[in-house]
Amino acid sequence: MPGYAGLRRWAHSLGFGGHFATKSRAYSTTHGALRAERRAWNRQRDSELTVVGTLACVGVGWHRSADAWLAETAAASAREQRRIAREESLAATA
Repeated sequence: MPGYAGLRRWAHSLGFGGHFATKSRAYSTTHGALRAERRAWNRQRDSELTVVGTLACVGVGWHRSADAWLAETAAASAREQRRIAREESLAATA
């Protein structure tokens, strides 16, 4: 088969020897054109972004005493769990 000798090196890609982005003959493009289109799209998207408002500190701490109580209870529980784990670890190594 002398007429098909060149196809062996492209057999893994079904005979196509180019890049996947330029594969279609009906819609052939270059990487430069794709990059230019992407740049234009990003510029348009970035121009539509608007910043609404600013950040400001309005207070520190808990708003309600119940929130403070829950936080203190959770912290105490975590301290107790760490204490128990530390004691068990020391007992296991002794």
